[in-house]
Amino acid sequence: MPIFEYHCTSCDHQFELIVRGSVEPVCPSCGATTVDKIISLFAVSSPKTIQRNWDAAGAARKKEASAVNKERTFYDHDDHHH
Repeated sequence: MPIFEYHCTSCDHQFELIVRGSVEPVCPSCGATTVDKIISLFAVSSPKTIQRNWDAAGAARKKEASAVNKERTFYDHDDHHH
């Protein structure tokens, strides 16, 4: 059974739903049936894509750590001069 992603036009909630047959999707947040199906990408898993995802996650962690270190250096410098 496919899992589809939807966007509720009534409350702006985005959700996933397993759809069986001709069942009309209902927003789990507000109960409205005014939902739009969102086009989503399918998942591909290969050694190359897994490594690319790990590399991207590592780069994001390094970038976040760098920002934290810059902020820490700023506050340490500020504390030193006040």
